[in-house]
Amino acid sequence: AYGKDSGNSPARDQVHLTLREMALGGIFDQIGGGFARYSTDKEWLVPHFEKMLYDNGQLLRLYAQAFRVKPLPLYKEVVERTVDWLEREMTNEQGGFYAALDADSEGVEGKYYVWTFNEFRSIAGADAALFGPYLDVSVEGNWEGVSILQRRVSDETFADKKGVPLEEFLVKKEEIFSRLLSERNKRVRPGLDNKILTGWNGMAITGLAEAYETFGEQRYLDMAIRAASFAKEHLMTGDRLLRTVPGEIEIAGYLEDYAFLIEAFVKLYEVTFDENWLGQADTLTNYVMNNFLDTSEDMFYYTDANFHDLLVRKKELFDNVIPASNSQMALNLQQLGTILDRPVYQELSATMLSRMKPLLLEAINDMSNWARLHLNMLSPTAEIVIIGPEAHTFRAQLASALIRNRVLMGTEDSSELPLLQHKSTINDRTAIYVCYNKTCKLPVTTVEDALKQLR
Repeated sequence: AYGKDSGNSPARDQVHLTLREMALGGIFDQIGGGFARYSTDKEWLVPHFEKMLYDNGQLLRLYAQAFRVKPLPLYKEVVERTVDWLEREMTNEQGGFYAALDADSEGVEGKYYVWTFNEFRSIAGADAALFGPYLDVSVEGNWEGVSILQRRVSDETFADKKGVPLEEFLVKKEEIFSRLLSERNKRVRPGLDNKILTGWNGMAITGLAEAYETFGEQRYLDMAIRAASFAKEHLMTGDRLLRTVPGEIEIAGYLEDYAFLIEAFVKLYEVTFDENWLGQADTLTNYVMNNFLDTSEDMFYYTDANFHDLLVRKKELFDNVIPASNSQMALNLQQLGTILDRPVYQELSATMLSRMKPLLLEAINDMSNWARLHLNMLSPTAEIVIIGPEAHTFRAQLASALIRNRVLMGTEDSSELPLLQHKSTINDRTAIYVCYNKTCKLPVTTVEDALKQLR
């Protein structure tokens, strides 16, 4: 966000370097998709092989956004394979997402994912000479005598170096990957943590919706809506959330669960213009305001006031591998406050950020999501309203251009949303209104003209 907003090329370059090395390294499951929890070395080769839903939901979003800035085939491949993995291995029958896959199988960490040279050669056959170097598979191996699949260069560079036409190489690659995956599926699988955690599902829904926004793949949106519908049916009770699907003991939702599911519902509204999702987000936000807010400090407790099973109610302030629930709620309030024209939400969001300012200056590594909100506060939020029969087509075209710090609203006919009032089509043509602080520029009828106004 900083690199894009500031035009700072070293910042942008560092982001793309990191994303590239992660995607090519062993931390990414090259044939099956999905990222392991973290790397144990500086080369991104040897991961702790556990795969977490919260990592992959966030990384889906990041790679999809990065593609809109720099449309590398590698980024698209990462998104496609990660979604494939979510659908194949992490989805229950109703569409909810499981929490994690263990690192171990048969009591050995990583055994499911690594290959001996003979195993690889027996599957790759005549193509072993080409794809062994491509995936860093060798007789001696790259880790404890076996090989963790990784790539060191892009497909384009590798194919060119080997003198193979790129299209031919990509066809062969998919054949080899399919055979390797099929063979791997015969192994004893890592253990599955089949808990369905509300907040983590929210992150995955947001990641899928972002991927749909970038690539327009209907399957991504279908998975996001199915998971969100599962959350409404199985993880909501009235206007409050559960932490997970009820078992012997019903666990009340934590602030994290509300924060990330609210974000997911708002994102689904922006990619569908279905106001039911916005209504769900508003309902949950009202509950959080009434049952989590500490009005003396203008911050939210992590636990619900209606459940008194803790001696002390803590507040989660620092962003870690999962952003702090308070920073995410502050971002939600900024966005919902804009879409619903609720100044009280926007004011609370700004107050929360102001209370974190000393820490933001001193400990930025632990404040990344707060910093994201701070960047949003540095300039007015773009309020983009689309009215008319081409609302969904224009939405898709606008969304594909990574416009930061914006809300996207629209309807084909009519809406009760405050910012859509007193706006109409132009001579029956779909109109786009670009507004800041509820003050709109002249409406336009093409996406190109709207993008000029946004610039």
